[in-house]
Amino acid sequence: MFAKLFKNQLLPVYAAAWLVIAVVHYMVVTTQLGAGSMIAMAEALVFSTVFALLGIGLWFLVKFSDFEKLNRQELTLRHATSSAVTMFIWFGSSYLLMGVISGHDEAYMTGLNDTMTVRVLSGLLLYIVMVAVFYLLVNNQNLKERKTREELLQNLLHESELNSLRAQIKPHFLFNSLNSISSLTITNPAKAQDMVIKLSEFMRYSLSFSNDRMSSLKQELYHLRLYLEIEKVRFGARFIVEENIGDEHLPWLIPPMILQPLVENAVKHGVYDTPGESFVKISAMLNQGWLEISVVNNFDPSQPGRRGTGTGLVNVMKRMHMVYGMNNLARITKTENTFEVKLKFPPYDSLKSTHH
Repeated sequence: MFAKLFKNQLLPVYAAAWLVIAVVHYMVVTTQLGAGSMIAMAEALVFSTVFALLGIGLWFLVKFSDFEKLNRQELTLRHATSSAVTMFIWFGSSYLLMGVISGHDEAYMTGLNDTMTVRVLSGLLLYIVMVAVFYLLVNNQNLKERKTREELLQNLLHESELNSLRAQIKPHFLFNSLNSISSLTITNPAKAQDMVIKLSEFMRYSLSFSNDRMSSLKQELYHLRLYLEIEKVRFGARFIVEENIGDEHLPWLIPPMILQPLVENAVKHGVYDTPGESFVKISAMLNQGWLEISVVNNFDPSQPGRRGTGTGLVNVMKRMHMVYGMNNLARITKTENTFEVKLKFPPYDSLKSTHH
């Protein structure tokens, strides 16, 4: 505890405060009681030093007493007892020490006896102030520790939820791909083999980033192209992919696998259900220092469309909220025959400041 006091610079402050009290004590004794300089200095040092040492004991009393669980009566009784014991030890030991130091000078001892009541009342006032300050310090320290624990628990919960959402994304895509491969093994075994190879590379990539907090847009595009190549094996020339992304956007850091569910939904609800030519457009642009990434697909409004669980898009929105702490980073726009999802990504520096 003493090491912690030194570390937090509380002990030097505590000593400085008692030095000020000793100076005030000296001035009062010399000016109001007419004592000599030497005896006044001795008295100030003795009374202040004894009280300061007792104050260290009071610090431990406050520090290790769970005052939050004590009711008002218990707290009052505890400090009434503590103050009485403190006053007795403080004034009694100081009185005896000053008797020895003054050589039991009759005039000085008489003055000491005459001012006993005032001195004890002053000691009680010091006791109240000191204990109040100790409670404030302990309460402040407890609040900091509680905040640290809450932040740690929040981070653990955040990581757990994030990992859970990531775990949902991978099987969602894997099941769809395996269904496609299953159908191709009958109609076109060569294409099925090609899909298996690309799927293997895709899963290897996604697993390698499963524990990363952020990845670059360049890495995510590589990930998306693997997925789109898998789908192109099935749909052939009628599936068109367009990219409008500048080289300056590629280093931007975004959550890993955040775009893949959007592109998967675009293929699932666009290409799967559109008999003719279908497209998926992926574009990026800077807007007021933020990166905006858009995924657009066309669809045939005359087709009933596939009913999905909505897991992919919901997971993306949840992840965006958990990573950036904002709810307005995803925008969905639907026209007569197009569907667009636009995500906004802040600069990575602002993300670091949010989490630290």
